[in-house]
Amino acid sequence: MDKTLYNIAQGYLRFRADFLSESGDFYRRLATNGQKPRVAIISCSDSRVDPAVITDTKPGDMFVLRNVANLIPERTSETAWGVRAALQFAIEVLEVEHFVVCGHSGCGGVQAARRNEMIGPQGQRLDDLSVWLRHLSDKFSPLESQVKELDPELHDEFYEKIGIINSLGNLFTFPEIERRVKDGQLHLHGWYFDIKRGELMAYNSAGYSFVPFDSLIKN
Repeated sequence: MDKTLYNIAQGYLRFRADFLSESGDFYRRLATNGQKPRVAIISCSDSRVDPAVITDTKPGDMFVLRNVANLIPERTSETAWGVRAALQFAIEVLEVEHFVVCGHSGCGGVQAARRNEMIGPQGQRLDDLSVWLRHLSDKFSPLESQVKELDPELHDEFYEKIGIINSLGNLFTFPEIERRVKDGQLHLHGWYFDIKRGELMAYNSAGYSFVPFDSLIKN
C-alpha cells in the first residue's frame, strides 16, 4: 500500500475507534431516523474547500452537492441532469429551508471559464470541462469592460463572486424553488470562502456585495 492510501487507511481506523467508543450511538440514530438536514449547499469540488470543515457541522446537518466551479446551470440546460436531480431531491424530498451556493478564492474552474477553455497540464484540451464551464463563459464575456476598471489582483475574485451570483440567479429558473422562495419556505444564500485568509463572506443582495460572515452573526 502506498503512503497516500496508508494515511487514508489509518484515518479510517481512527474513525472506527471513535465510532466504537464514542460516536456509535450518533451514527446509529442517523441510520435509524434518516437524514433531515435543514440546509443544502452546493460548493466547488476543489479539495481545499470542504463546507462541513468550514462550518464545523456534523454528518446529517447539510445536504451537500459539489461540482466544478459550484455551478448551477439554468433549468433548461441539457448538460446538468445531475445538478437538477440533486436540487429536486433537496427541495422537494428533504424540503430544506436554506440553500447555499459557496464559491471560493483561487477557483481553477472560474479561471478556465474566463479563458473559455480548459487546458490540461500537458496542454491537452479538456472538452467535457470546457462544455461544462461554458455556462459561466457565456456570462463572463459581457463583463470584460467592467472588470478592466478594477485592480488586476481583484479580477479573479470578481469573477468568482459573479459565478456565485449567477448560480443563485439560475435557481429561480426552477419553478418549485421560485415558488418556495416567494412563499418564504426557502431562503437562498451566497457564500465566498477566501482560502488563504480562512474568511467566509456572505452575499448581500440589497447592496450587490459580499460582507464578512461575522457581521451576520453579530446582527
